[in-house]
Amino acid sequence: MLADAVQSLLPALGNTLGIDNLESVVDFFTKNASSSTNAIDLLTPLAGQFALQSWGLSHECSQDLMLLVEDLGSGEPWTQQVLDAFGKPDSGIIKGRTWFPGGFDECLDLHADAYNNATDNMQTLHGKYCRLEIVQMLLFNDTIRYDVNPLCSEKKPLASDAIAVIIILSVLVAFILFGTLYDIIAVQMKCYEQPKENKQNEHEKRNGAVNGVGIKAYINGAYQPATAGSEHEKNNSVIEMIEGGQKSPVMEIVKDKERKPSTVGLNPKNESSTLEKICLAFSAYSNGVKILSTVQGAGSLGALNGIRFLSMAWVILGHTYFFASGFDANLGVFFYDELQKPSFSAVINASVSVDSFFTLSGVLVAYLTLRELKKVNGARGLNWFMFYFHRFWRLTPPYMLVIMVGTVLLPYIVSGPFWIEGEFPFMSGCRKFWWTNLLYVNNYVHTDDTCLGWSWYLANDMQFYIISPLILLPLFYNVFAGAACGFVLIAASTAAIWVIDVNHEYSAQSALPFAPHAKDTNFTKNLYFPSYARVGPYVLGLFAGYLLYKTNCKLRIPKVMNFLGWFLSFSVICTVIYSPYSDERNHILSLQESAAYLSLHRTGWGLAMVWIIVTCCTGHGGWINQLLSWRGFIPLSRLTYCAYLIHPLVMVTFYSSRRQLTYFTQFELIYLFLGHMTMTYGLSFIVSLVFEAPMMGLEKAVFRKGGK
Repeated sequence: MLADAVQSLLPALGNTLGIDNLESVVDFFTKNASSSTNAIDLLTPLAGQFALQSWGLSHECSQDLMLLVEDLGSGEPWTQQVLDAFGKPDSGIIKGRTWFPGGFDECLDLHADAYNNATDNMQTLHGKYCRLEIVQMLLFNDTIRYDVNPLCSEKKPLASDAIAVIIILSVLVAFILFGTLYDIIAVQMKCYEQPKENKQNEHEKRNGAVNGVGIKAYINGAYQPATAGSEHEKNNSVIEMIEGGQKSPVMEIVKDKERKPSTVGLNPKNESSTLEKICLAFSAYSNGVKILSTVQGAGSLGALNGIRFLSMAWVILGHTYFFASGFDANLGVFFYDELQKPSFSAVINASVSVDSFFTLSGVLVAYLTLRELKKVNGARGLNWFMFYFHRFWRLTPPYMLVIMVGTVLLPYIVSGPFWIEGEFPFMSGCRKFWWTNLLYVNNYVHTDDTCLGWSWYLANDMQFYIISPLILLPLFYNVFAGAACGFVLIAASTAAIWVIDVNHEYSAQSALPFAPHAKDTNFTKNLYFPSYARVGPYVLGLFAGYLLYKTNCKLRIPKVMNFLGWFLSFSVICTVIYSPYSDERNHILSLQESAAYLSLHRTGWGLAMVWIIVTCCTGHGGWINQLLSWRGFIPLSRLTYCAYLIHPLVMVTFYSSRRQLTYFTQFELIYLFLGHMTMTYGLSFIVSLVFEAPMMGLEKAVFRKGGK
């Protein structure tokens, strides 16, 4: 009688609650009504399925949940594994922990067979990791709405674009293997077949010169220029410019028609063919020797290597915090506690490390371009097409490779509870807007949906390089005209920053929780990405490069002036880093003070870097110059460009692949920083070895056939 009554009510109840697929429920009730004498046992699973489906769950999901409840009561082992893998509230909620990922691997390892009463058959269960994201939304009427989004981790097959990228990388690896084998068999082994005296001469040449540049360029780390009429002046047909903060050579202008090949191990008496040079460009052996060499030539500015590497380390330290956001258990509280310490200002204001790169870039572009202008008797003798093409070629191939791999392949590599689906973090705009990166306009175009978000630096540096002749040529012909052009740019940049900051009310202490609120949240779009906000340090670098060129790095500085200059430079550095510090609310900058700081602090930082560079390169740096000119920084400096490109990908891959949230402490931070540094430079060496260096070799093989 109970069975008949319930069966008659089921259709009406299902229509009322909006539940579909009642046929299986009716079948279940019909089969078990006659054998069951307890109405509660019969109605409990039905009520459970009705409730779950009325909440929007599918019929299959409702059955699986009811199966979990039933088998849990009977003590089935697989149910204990499911409950153990569930994300459960843990300690640390007061410290800001609101994410409980559960057991990712435990979910995926679940495989069990269970009898399902609802379907009256055995069911095979395979675990899958899913999580619920609860998003809080503030509506226009000041009410709060919570959206619940279920996300599940699923192994997806390789798409066609991923297969294409794998094929491209495989072809590249094949070229590397072929080039390396050819180099070892056809070139390097021939060196051992030469007469003993010839091998000795080759050894002396390779150790005494790299690309025709003598190694005795430094005395105790200080600069010593090549002498007139030396072998360097006769044979060195290429200007090697280690680019602005990041890049190894960006400009090589060919002069001599009979330039001898510089490939390690080649007999200088035999000119290599273009095809052989192309093969050797992919040699991992020769490229590795060049990258890891600690030899620099006459005319090099050794202190720049140390500044470049230490600046890159500073960038990685700041990003260790930034890219951990969202994968942490206590970063907000830890960050706030650290803000109370004055020393932490060096982390908050780490963005000025990028301005060090801009200053270095200006120094090298000016110093080497002006030297070349002198050699070719002015602007008419310079190959301006190669000036720009070389720069584009040296920067772009590794840049595009990182975008391609990061966009297409990394989503297949990363696996963990914090990475479910979609585009890789900070790469969401790459499929649509990769062309903005290729044209180096991504600091202005589509900044709300960026591709490789940290690549705004490359866009700025390329834009500065493009306009650099507007200052370099006036400097070369008339120093007052060049200085006027540079100061006009600095003044315009300062005024633009001031006006924008006052209009938008951006605070120089925006990292502090009690700082005044701005009118909008577009600080990065208005004052961080644009080149007009960053040009000051670059122009000062151009002035410093001109000074080194004009004095041939032989500047006489009295001891008193030298001491005063170092004191003022360190004072400016400390002012830039520590003046925004505030203990609670004791030192809050006004709008005018913030505008003054934001308008001047980057240019002031560039001025301090200029003093350090000039004094170190002219022999007045003392122990600081000896430290910055340490030869161990030379190979690390060559890897800095690739390190800048890939270090955020290394960090996000690490954080996304973890099984639990990162809990920050001082020791955890040190460990993460050193780990990120090691992995970044290790992978940078591989990227430079198999892609960056071969692209450089290809350019030399194709375009360096003699002539300008």
